[in-house]
Amino acid sequence: MNHPLDLYNIRAATESDIPQILEIYNERIANSTCLFMYDQVPLDNRATWFQDTKAKGYPIIVAAEKDTDKTIAYANYGGFRPHTAYVLTTEISLYVHQGHQRKGLGALMLKEMLRIAQEMNFKSIIAGITSENEGSVTLFSRFGFKNVGHLHDVGYKFGRFLDVVFLEYITNARVPETQKIPSFKRFNWESYVFGG
Repeated sequence: MNHPLDLYNIRAATESDIPQILEIYNERIANSTCLFMYDQVPLDNRATWFQDTKAKGYPIIVAAEKDTDKTIAYANYGGFRPHTAYVLTTEISLYVHQGHQRKGLGALMLKEMLRIAQEMNFKSIIAGITSENEGSVTLFSRFGFKNVGHLHDVGYKFGRFLDVVFLEYITNARVPETQKIPSFKRFNWESYVFGG
């Protein structure tokens, strides 16, 4: 089996990736329980999300096919809660196109996102995953995420109630004693290189 890096480039997302990101996102809305939404979203929804994520200093990285440069996976960080003292906690999202799953790409991107989190000085990374999505729960657990909570019947989709598990990864980030209000280091979109 090919290594994912033989087939894909991992890079910072650009505006030209938004239509492919939208395609992946809407497919998951329509055909899975990983997004607790009923209706697919228009392009401007993902364009606004892209601009907002970038403006706040969070990363979005994509995996693009080497031969076509088509985006087939993406991962991002975002705010966990709006209150300012949550600043060093972030929530992760990771989506791989259905046709490119089980090729090691999810693991590769998750590992890279954890490296990015260390660079950005995040302390806690949270993943909220539908409990029946055993593949994702197993993937995140393999990389050191711990199950810290299970919410029952919090979603309803495809005629059934759904549970959500919360997984947590704690880094070795520190806050200097002299720094009363911490901040994370903004993602450097312009100079990002896979693997640092």
